[in-house]
Amino acid sequence: MWSAAAAAAMGAAGVGMVDCHCHLSDPDFDQDLDDVLEKAKKANVMALVLVAEHSGEFEKIMQLSERYNGFVLPCLGVHPVQGLSPEDQRSVTLKDLDVALPIIEKYKDQLLAIGEVGLDFSPRFAGTEEQKEEQRQVLIRQVQLAKRLNLPLNVHSRSAGRPTISLLNEQEAETCETVAFNFNLLRNRFTCPRT
Repeated sequence: MWSAAAAAAMGAAGVGMVDCHCHLSDPDFDQDLDDVLEKAKKANVMALVLVAEHSGEFEKIMQLSERYNGFVLPCLGVHPVQGLSPEDQRSVTLKDLDVALPIIEKYKDQLLAIGEVGLDFSPRFAGTEEQKEEQRQVLIRQVQLAKRLNLPLNVHSRSAGRPTISLLNEQEAETCETVAFNFNLLRNRFTCPRT
């Protein structure tokens, strides 16, 4: 079930656009976020779906969704690539997810979706089969969470299109509306109906 804020934003009268994947919690937006949001509104953007990459930004995402209620719609999840700076980036671990789960549970009734989750098999991040398997396990647990909470997924997929689709199918993610960010996947649209 969609949150009241999400339902209001999605059901607003008129024609407009929804940005289904943005990272406004990034520090790059700290100085001009109000201007960015005002420009979006003037461009007829009706809502912004704010996705997470790591648990360290969850509280900021929730604060932004409260501050811009009905316009900024929050998603919390653990991205397959962790690390704040490019030189610190690494493949996700189950420990990363374990830190995130209590915070997701805390805000579950305010979320639009679980995300950004997925698989990233770029050799830089997942150079071993063990790293790929751990990414799979993290994604499986987040699919299960989304199903339990009756929330859609916002899915990242890079260098892992077929494995991502296979895993979502195996986990019967059809109860989740899934957005995949991988140009190869766009040819093979994978969207599960929301029930």
